[in-house]
Amino acid sequence: MSFVAMFLISPVAAATSEGLEWGVALNDEFTFQFTLNEEGETAIDEGVNVTVDLTPGAIDDPLTNWSNLGFVNIDLVYTNGTSMGFEVLALLGLALVGNGFAVPIGNFSLLTELFTNSILWTENHTIINDGTYWGASMSGVDDEVTMQVSVQYLKTDGFLARYSLTATNTTSGAVDGVTFIRDGLGTDIVGLLQDNILLVGIVVGVIVLLGAVVLIRRR
Repeated sequence: MSFVAMFLISPVAAATSEGLEWGVALNDEFTFQFTLNEEGETAIDEGVNVTVDLTPGAIDDPLTNWSNLGFVNIDLVYTNGTSMGFEVLALLGLALVGNGFAVPIGNFSLLTELFTNSILWTENHTIINDGTYWGASMSGVDDEVTMQVSVQYLKTDGFLARYSLTATNTTSGAVDGVTFIRDGLGTDIVGLLQDNILLVGIVVGVIVLLGAVVLIRRR
């Protein structure tokens, strides 16, 4: 590597004293499945390539305000090569329950504290925090429409994993919905165990009991 080339490489920002750092870099690319349902009928069901085209500057140290996080700018293109049109507006719910397409990693307890104390937080919000994902959800009623929004970021890189928005007309029963889900997420084993810890305990207890019965019979 030449002496000049060494200075052309973008430096990797170190974690702050609070453990925060961005887990994505310029030109990182992710593929999502985008579905848009209107009154129960599927209007869009397409793959979307999401590319990071601008990363935020250094994270404030210490970080004391959610609004000072900064945003990861992205480029959205359907996997067939066409650009997204006005349908991209269906992703605006990301601003209600998250920080756009990415959050820093390394200290999700701090992110929880900052978000729950931000101007975005209401009594209708709930934090999502398990072994694999961090994010938030929100539900509310506007006239005759019940809305539910959920955003989850993968803890390993802080980039969006799942986004969903559902609007239900309580009078007609019509349901409109949007999902934007990253490919290759797999099964959340840790989260599954945490959400079903009672069931896991029962199963383990049954296995132990069966083992004890077998040992008694062999004596």
